[in-house]
Amino acid sequence: MPKDAPPNGGATLERGPSGSVHRVSGMQTKLHCWAAADPDRRFDDLFNLVCDPATLLMAFVRVAGNRGAMTAGVDGWTVATVAGDLGVPRVPG
Repeated sequence: MPKDAPPNGGATLERGPSGSVHRVSGMQTKLHCWAAADPDRRFDDLFNLVCDPATLLMAFVRVAGNRGAMTAGVDGWTVATVAGDLGVPRVPG
């Protein structure tokens, strides 16, 4: 990765989804620009981006806000299970 985009291993979860929205959107824009500028570019270290707390929060918000939120995943967990058992606040979608 370029020097101006260090891995997010030490990232912390911002309060509320608005900080996460901005952060995830910015990273998506940056990745898009890099990929468009060099179609042969390989992104070898995406683990830190996928596991970043902001990315995980945005994924949860998107799942919680769609029609399938009541459907259990392959692990049997629903949005309500995650919100109740893990303490993730339910965010209106």
